[in-house]
Amino acid sequence: MRLRALATLLAIAATGCAQRTQPYRFSSPMLGLADLPPAPLPGQRGPDSGPSRPSSGPRTANPVVASRPVGGWQVDAQAGTIRSVSARGIEMHTPVASAAAADAIASEATSRSVVWSQLPGPHRGPVATQPPREPADLRALVGTRDKRDSFVVVTDWLSQLDRHVGGSDGASLVAWAESAGALRAPTDVALPGDLLVFDHVDGGDRFDRVALVLARDGRGVTEFLYLGNGVVRRGFMDPARANMRRDGDGSVLNTFMRHGRRWPPKGTRYLAGELVSHVVKTR
Repeated sequence: MRLRALATLLAIAATGCAQRTQPYRFSSPMLGLADLPPAPLPGQRGPDSGPSRPSSGPRTANPVVASRPVGGWQVDAQAGTIRSVSARGIEMHTPVASAAAADAIASEATSRSVVWSQLPGPHRGPVATQPPREPADLRALVGTRDKRDSFVVVTDWLSQLDRHVGGSDGASLVAWAESAGALRAPTDVALPGDLLVFDHVDGGDRFDRVALVLARDGRGVTEFLYLGNGVVRRGFMDPARANMRRDGDGSVLNTFMRHGRRWPPKGTRYLAGELVSHVVKTR
């Protein structure tokens, strides 16, 4: 019995190892073609194609013909049969790494029209300008960087206009303006040269941003200048329409004042008309 069982197992194993006429097919899509033979190359006869016929001469490959004519480096591909990989036609001239080749590129007609001295210089310091005679002259500072404290920068602009206020920060400025009778409500008319005090611009503190008024247009929108995140910025404010960014014509009413990176809590206000708290008269 043992010999018969062993012989049966050997017969089953030999049958499983024998070659199959049909390839194995798997249910997994990744293995569906795992046991299939590779597809025959063009001109190659498959195993089931029957006996091969005697060749009457050397075989020639079918020429590759483009569907539409092209130019440039593809011209050699349309000339006839491609028998080997070739870089002919990809480059009009063989590139050479040399100083002469670099000078030739710099002396081309397209590069000669560029005036290198007129290109913008990155990280260039602020250009010395004439002292401002009126607040509108300070618009030239928009976009420049300043590492000083924002209150110090605004009071420095004010001193250049021959105007002076008291205090060393926003809170002390409000206290000085109240004692001097120069403190006004945010809806009061702010003239060029006056100061605007904003609340909760950088965080949860009051009087944490001070701006200098530049102009006021016929719509009642106030243009001001301030320092935010080390960059001189220009903003607009209309307290009468504090929660509106633009009017019906698309003109700006209020600009965003918060420039911090931290995620603000829900209900935080951003527009200048919503954050302004006082107007400080400087004259």
